Amino acid sequence: MHSFRFTVLRVALFLFLLLSSASILYTTAQNTRSARELSDQAMEGTALTLASTVEAELRSGDQLATQHVRRIFSDRVVAYALVSDKKGGIQFHTNPGLIETQLKEEKLDQWLQSGKAYGRRITLRTGLPAFEFNYPLHLPDGRSELLRIVLHTYPADQIVSKAQRMWWTVGLVLLILWAIGILFDRMFARQLRLQKKLQRSEQLALIGQMTAVLAHEIRNALGSIKGYTQWINEKMESSDPIKTGLSFVLKGIERIESLVRDLLIFSREETYRLEPLAVDPIIQEVINSEIFQGEKKIETTIEPGIQVFADKEKVHRILLNGIQNALQVMEGGRDLQIKADSKGKWVEIRIEDSGPGIPEEECSRLFTPFHTTKTTGTGLGLAYSKKVIEGMGGEISLFNHPEHTGAVLKIKLPKTARS
Repeated sequence: MHSFRFTVLRVALFLFLLLSSASILYTTAQNTRSARELSDQAMEGTALTLASTVEAELRSGDQLATQHVRRIFSDRVVAYALVSDKKGGIQFHTNPGLIETQLKEEKLDQWLQSGKAYGRRITLRTGLPAFEFNYPLHLPDGRSELLRIVLHTYPADQIVSKAQRMWWTVGLVLLILWAIGILFDRMFARQLRLQKKLQRSEQLALIGQMTAVLAHEIRNALGSIKGYTQWINEKMESSDPIKTGLSFVLKGIERIESLVRDLLIFSREETYRLEPLAVDPIIQEVINSEIFQGEKKIETTIEPGIQVFADKEKVHRILLNGIQNALQVMEGGRDLQIKADSKGKWVEIRIEDSGPGIPEEECSRLFTPFHTTKTTGTGLGLAYSKKVIEGMGGEISLFNHPEHTGAVLKIKLPKTARS
């Protein structure tokens, strides 16, 4: 249920971020487009005002009209202005040296007859951007002439540039928005993991209590059965056929005792006595224990002086179980390899066997309680190892060797500051 709610929240958060980002981007694009359109309209309005003023001066018939026109075009926003007849002959120009020169315009006469003014953006020969406004002048004598006003666009371009700089702000806002969204997503995920971990801990605690009660009851009943069976077995003659059956009963009782013992160990609430622990001596102690006497298949490669921060008794038990499992699957071939070295803040211990390896379908269930591939196993060894290693702040994994046949049990424990 919590997982479904979390998925819904993640989808809702993603949709919110997506829609918000799309809305912000669309609004910014519209504002930038509007700023350019408004700047063009502002320049066209300025040019139209100048053209109307010039037309009024020319229609007045004043002899000083030309001087007045020059004064009108003296504004620094005007790049240049000219008046030409319908054949393109320039009658007036803000640059007197260009008067009586010829415009290279096609269909100028047709445009003058249409009587429509228009503006457009152009680039001057100097490479600067400009706005060209063409306006048909209607003079008192009935003649129509072209009035061309070319304006500098830098005042309007500054407005457009400021609008375009909004993209940087928008980008920063979107970055912060998505960062906050990802942060919330990580918080939701962490909360879900904590809830799952808490639920699993509660379930394991309950299962552990039940298991401990059942194991104690089984052990008590089993003790009586074992004692009585052993007493009968001792009283019977070795030639009695029933004695063979009793030996099978005793083996079955020993197996049940082993299972009960593993159950009690797995189900109990662990306490840890963490201390600096030298890796080389603890591995040698495990190898030299009585259970491995006579074994000639173990080789070690251990980095000198490395130490872990762990519980000695638990590390001893886990290494003992791991080496036993590895030796059981080996049938000749190369020796069992035990390697230990430091990896950053970790010490990594690897037990590499030369057995047949792990079937692919079993890999995902290796640390599941009661899951085992051995006919005599309880399926609690690896589960207990995982529980204890993680309880000491470490990690454990079991996988097939990438270079040759066999499996690798990898144990990572926190390294002490001195190693």
